Amino acid sequence: MIQTIFLIVLSVLSITFFFLFYIQKKKNIQILAQTIELLMMQEENQKHTKTEKEQFNEDFLKFISDSREYAFKYIEVTQNKVNSFINDVGPVIDYLEAYAPPVLAETQRISLVDGYKIIKTILPEDYGKIDT
Repeated sequence: MIQTIFLIVLSVLSITFFFLFYIQKKKNIQILAQTIELLMMQEENQKHTKTEKEQFNEDFLKFISDSREYAFKYIEVTQNKVNSFINDVGPVIDYLEAYAPPVLAETQRISLVDGYKIIKTILPEDYGKIDT
């Protein structure tokens, strides 16, 4: 009789421990799955952040490149216009320097000639002589 009770108690305890072990193992698997999912999300988030940094760097380099192109275009247009002005006004200035009539006020002639010479210094000396 005692052996039967002992056997029943042992069986109930064994079934209870097995059931608790099964529940704990199932919870551990769920926790492991959630941890792996969290790690995967974190890794994807880091890739996304890295992608944003790379995009920022690409946008910055594009801005630098576009600014450089704009600056070169602006310089080219400015030099063309200054050269055109020098070609148009140069002969007149040369004539005024050589044959300025006495009627022309000296200050007007000087300011015109000085302004022309200042504008002429903007261009490189070999501008228009080298084919690019």
